[in-house]
Amino acid sequence: MKRPSVPTDIEEFERALAECLTVAAQAMPDSPMLSIVLRGDDGLRTVACTHARAELLDELQEAAGRGPVLDALNTRRPVTVTDLAADSRWRRLAAESPEVRRVHCEPLESEGALLGVLTLYSCRTDALAAETLVAARVTAGHVGVLFRTALGVARMREVAAQLREALTTRAIIDQALGIVMAQRRCTAQQAFEILRHVSQDKNVKLHQIAASIIQTVSGEPPQRPRFEEPPQSTAGHRS
Repeated sequence: MKRPSVPTDIEEFERALAECLTVAAQAMPDSPMLSIVLRGDDGLRTVACTHARAELLDELQEAAGRGPVLDALNTRRPVTVTDLAADSRWRRLAAESPEVRRVHCEPLESEGALLGVLTLYSCRTDALAAETLVAARVTAGHVGVLFRTALGVARMREVAAQLREALTTRAIIDQALGIVMAQRRCTAQQAFEILRHVSQDKNVKLHQIAASIIQTVSGEPPQRPRFEEPPQSTAGHRS
């Protein structure tokens, strides 16, 4: 399955993930260490955690190529380790972190695509509280929603940037058309055909040909129109 694209404003997205973990930790009575690992083309990366130790445990598993985090990624199912020290599958992880006794991993998905894993590391020997597991499932679901929202915002910004560029190049072409019409005493359609043929003959984009015409006539590069960002609306504000 194709991996989902990461939102372009990754810092904002990761900041939101860190806030999610902070809220989730407050709802967990047994205070486990939390981390969120995202899967990318260059491997796994811990993008948010409540303790530096949790990030180190994530890195140990990736380096070893095995661990409950990788199991959750491979199976796309929650993984619970009731006693890390007694589990023969992950002796190295247990040896590196003898204080960690319980681990719980929740896969993170968005519209069927696997994003990564939310992991709870606990130093307690008793079972994780029911409230903790519920909070983990709710947080995992919220991360999926957050990802879709962030991706939608990123796509809208990309479309807006493309529109601004299209409007800019169109404005430059229109200026060049006016120059050609004046010089050749021709219609706008005829001027456009002249520019198009030059573009094809020189294998140069039409807006670049237009820009060179403007610079030749005016002695300066064409002025790009400025598009102001719309003001941010404020809830409850009335003008």
